[in-house]
Amino acid sequence: MPHHNPSVQPEDAPKIIFVRQQFSAFGGAELILDRTLEALGARGHKVALLGRSWREDRSNIGFIRCDPPKVARSLRETTFARAACRTLKHYPHSLVQSQEKISCCDIFRTDDGIHAAFLDALKRRNKFSSFFLKLSLYHHNKLSLERKMFASARLKAVIAISKMVADDLVRHYAYPRERIHHIPNGIDLDRFHPSLRRHRTGMRRKLDVPDDYHVVLFVGTGFSRKGLDVAIDAVARLKNRAELWVVGRDRRPNHYLSLANKAGLSGRYRYFGPQADPLPWYGAADVTILPSSYEPFGLTALESMACGVPSVVSKHCGVREVVEQFDPALVCNADNTDEVVQALELALDMAFRPEISERIRATAKRYGLDQMIERSIRLYAELQN
Repeated sequence: MPHHNPSVQPEDAPKIIFVRQQFSAFGGAELILDRTLEALGARGHKVALLGRSWREDRSNIGFIRCDPPKVARSLRETTFARAACRTLKHYPHSLVQSQEKISCCDIFRTDDGIHAAFLDALKRRNKFSSFFLKLSLYHHNKLSLERKMFASARLKAVIAISKMVADDLVRHYAYPRERIHHIPNGIDLDRFHPSLRRHRTGMRRKLDVPDDYHVVLFVGTGFSRKGLDVAIDAVARLKNRAELWVVGRDRRPNHYLSLANKAGLSGRYRYFGPQADPLPWYGAADVTILPSSYEPFGLTALESMACGVPSVVSKHCGVREVVEQFDPALVCNADNTDEVVQALELALDMAFRPEISERIRATAKRYGLDQMIERSIRLYAELQN
């Protein structure tokens, strides 16, 4: 991967620079950006990624290293934002789209949502958290970066990956609606496909799952925000016996195993950790669940639906706008376990009806990766003219 020298002449600079600190193979935002870069590079667009690190197998994508010292967690994003803006001064004619909160970008893409809204979600789940949040230097600095960015004269547009995030942006910062562009996340519809159901029998035999058991799949990193505790309680209360499969990463996996045992899911709760290839897991599941307390989008629910598998999500997930197009009853209040159980029961009833699977897939087909990229390219062209 070529590395751009900060002394490069403007005419040799990339047309578009994307900003993200570093790559994670299990991060939805990073994977969306990686696929966007790949697609733009393949179409001949001169693009570069500015960050600490990224994949090393993208020969048609420039990489601008920006790796300031990793100081205390509370200051890390501030340190990176300052270093990124210093580096970007060498590229005055490039359009800059950032997924990080920096005041020197032309476009901000809300993959991580609005931090002020995230803090509201924390306070909603734990009424005692307000005091500790006020004392947190980490959250104070993130909010400060967010305020400066949305007040920046340079910021021309915000890409809201969901209607929920767009509403959060207006509510918390009174950001002008006309400068908010609703471009939902997109996925590879050939990769996430109903044909993955071929994995169902083999996966269940391999894991010795009884034929009369349902499988509820939870996929995500950071189990607290994504509501794994809610999923555990709901699956334990289902009328029909079901297993809860968990694919993802968290710092406290044993905590959730303990919660599952206490809820009566002993032997029916399976934690598989992060998986490089999630496709067989989607193919083997009857339904997926994402009862997040705050989720800017929720790519796993869209991936599930593209496979023809119904997904239950909370009303605090941006992807609810996709799920609601299929059936609003699959969107629930994650704070009400009865609602979550009811939605899961409905989804499980749908899971064995082929005509329903076709309708779920048809809904997801409106959110292909190509559609997302085409809409983004039109926005870039508009801003560069």
